[in-house]
Amino acid sequence: MRFEKLLPLNSKRRNVLKKIYEKYITNYSEEERRYLKWIKNNEPTKKELEEQRNHVFAIQPKISIVVPVYQTPENFFQELVESLQNQTYSNWELCLADGSPEPISYMKEYPRKDSRIKYKVIGENKGISGNTNEALTLVTGDFIGLLDHDDLLPAFSLYEVVKAINENPQVEFLYTDEDKLEASHKPRYGVFFKPDFSPYTLNSANYICHFSLFKKELMDRLGGFRSEYDGSQDFDIVARASELTSQIVHIPKVLYHWRAHRNSTAINSDSKPYAFEVGKKVIKDHIKRTLDVEATVEDGLTPGSYEIKYAVKEMPRISIIIEAVKMEPGELEKLVKELRKTTYQNIEIVVIKGEKEKSDFEKLGISQVIEGKSNKWIAIKEAVEKATGDYFILIDKHLRNIDKPDWLEQLLGICQDETVGMVGTKIYNQKEEIEHCGIILGMNGAGDFLYQGAPKNAGTYMQRLLIIHNVTCCYIKYALIDKKVFQQVGGFSTEMAGILASIDYSLKLQEQNKQVVMNPIVAIGVDKISDHIQVEAQVQSFKENWKKYYEQGDRFFSPNLSKRDTGLAIKIEE
Repeated sequence: MRFEKLLPLNSKRRNVLKKIYEKYITNYSEEERRYLKWIKNNEPTKKELEEQRNHVFAIQPKISIVVPVYQTPENFFQELVESLQNQTYSNWELCLADGSPEPISYMKEYPRKDSRIKYKVIGENKGISGNTNEALTLVTGDFIGLLDHDDLLPAFSLYEVVKAINENPQVEFLYTDEDKLEASHKPRYGVFFKPDFSPYTLNSANYICHFSLFKKELMDRLGGFRSEYDGSQDFDIVARASELTSQIVHIPKVLYHWRAHRNSTAINSDSKPYAFEVGKKVIKDHIKRTLDVEATVEDGLTPGSYEIKYAVKEMPRISIIIEAVKMEPGELEKLVKELRKTTYQNIEIVVIKGEKEKSDFEKLGISQVIEGKSNKWIAIKEAVEKATGDYFILIDKHLRNIDKPDWLEQLLGICQDETVGMVGTKIYNQKEEIEHCGIILGMNGAGDFLYQGAPKNAGTYMQRLLIIHNVTCCYIKYALIDKKVFQQVGGFSTEMAGILASIDYSLKLQEQNKQVVMNPIVAIGVDKISDHIQVEAQVQSFKENWKKYYEQGDRFFSPNLSKRDTGLAIKIEE
């Protein structure tokens, strides 16, 4: 029937529906409305769910869902079990370990009704790690999924997990996107679309969280959970798992619903304040094991995020290369004075000068002077070759100030990691607005600067303006670059202009499996960034040249987020 016949204009039925809509829908924020629309556009229909139930996978692993329980409310537990029994993939088992003072009476009935449910009474509360380890003793499956006793899985969750396992037979560790709900009948919200595995992002926050699954053999190697990390035991297991395997798959689908109630950190971060203190120990220990350096870990802007300073090994030389070709008289002296405020001592300053530059280079302590060229990238290449530093950073005339005197130490502590090729900085303008904090590959063409125009220290998605994190690409100016790696990959292209030069060099690093890391703790004030421009004549051939990366998309930016909005929005239709 046509809509007009069901709800005639000015009819009582239409007016009632309008009031319901205004009460329950129009009160949503724009982001919440977009998410509701995203759910409608992206999650399977009833027909598709039925097709999933009938699908036969080549690999059919048993998924063991491990849940430690402790005085669990019956309504929460019933909904949890129903969410499993409604799964379109049925080869699972639920392993429960009860650490309550007295066995939960109602829970004993479930194994009698469904043989896939296993229930073990511990007889004492061994804490979250100890209780989870007791649940692990019940496991007979191939993969182990971690689920809290009050959270839920959508009906297609395990199907998508098994699909990913079939597509990646060597996988040992999987994680998914997630959102929140207050009750199973209420709208979901607070969606968290995650990047693919990001080592430096993980050091700054446990962005992986829910839903995590581990191959049984990997969990055996990990030895289960460790009680000394209770409160952040999931962070510890994820960090240690990432040390033992590179076979990590992110499934960019919302396959976990985190229940928000007053005792849950989903809605009340103060419910477990000790967890964030334990999180600091997780990070320090993980960094020590993986990088063999000490790290200072402080609380970030939001609970669960951390500000990290990586210790510097030895004192390698850093070359600061200044593009001074178009500087006015006195500008170079002013800029050098700002750079000399650094607390890092082993530096040299190299200048690429213009014809009119008359500064007293010796008095300014300039170690190398390079004549400018018609092609600036050729001059920069010559400056890098003549520089004596192990690392270099490219500065131009637009620099105004650097917020922290230890900025070079902050960058070097990361860049000394042999897997890292470049460490970018947060750049802001005179209005205290963001100019650069990472480039998203494929955004608005070849790529664009994320959060351009946002307040300098705004709280954002994943706190990307405030925590150290992985990116695919970053601006090559004001970034610390490993000179040896620079030479290995062939340096900057002399043919590129504008933002394409930064994307091109970043992708050269990706080709060599070198990480590009953003450190927004280092904030640099500038007049402007002059290299936003994309030369349209080059964009198409550029994207064709780097076709593999454009086809796979930006690994550190969810495919569920818009590539048109640099301020970040859920992708609906593009």
